[in-house]
Amino acid sequence: TGTLLVMLDFAIVLSAMYLLPQYMQKGLLLPVALTGIVMLPGGVVNALMSAIAGRFYDRLGAKLLTRVGFVIALLGTVLFACTTTHSTIVYVITAHVILMIGCPLAMSPAQTYALNALSKEYSADGSTIMNTLQQIVGALATALTTSFLALGQKTYSGSDQARAFTQGMHYGSYFTIVLVIIALLISWTLKEQKHA
Repeated sequence: TGTLLVMLDFAIVLSAMYLLPQYMQKGLLLPVALTGIVMLPGGVVNALMSAIAGRFYDRLGAKLLTRVGFVIALLGTVLFACTTTHSTIVYVITAHVILMIGCPLAMSPAQTYALNALSKEYSADGSTIMNTLQQIVGALATALTTSFLALGQKTYSGSDQARAFTQGMHYGSYFTIVLVIIALLISWTLKEQKHA
């Protein structure tokens, strides 16, 4: 269960991070350099939350943290699905930061929960398998997100390319929302586990 949550969390992050910079460039028509700057706060928050989540796990365990993390991630992905061609940079940064609070908050506890299920001699193998699965799931999530993005663009009947891309972004975000909901439901099946 912990491994499945890690896979879904990774898919959520890659799906959203695949869509966001493209949306900023093709939907909001921001220059590439500004796109990188807008992405920076979320990246910093991701790094900080990844470090903090491990300490929270020691106190609270995986059950609460994964649930809270995926609820926060759900809020962030819903905000992405509500974007327009006139969304402000502050709105985009806020949505990104919220997502980057939720995903790491769920990721570290889920990963630790999964690896704690193994005896010490198998922990290295478990970590290797989990890393390999992340790459596979990441590739699948990106491919599916691309498909939904293209589908959304095709369903737009107008000639405005920025709006067409934004509609495609919405379709990709709906896919990400489904991933978050599945992960949130699975997080309710976690059992209490002894931790350090």
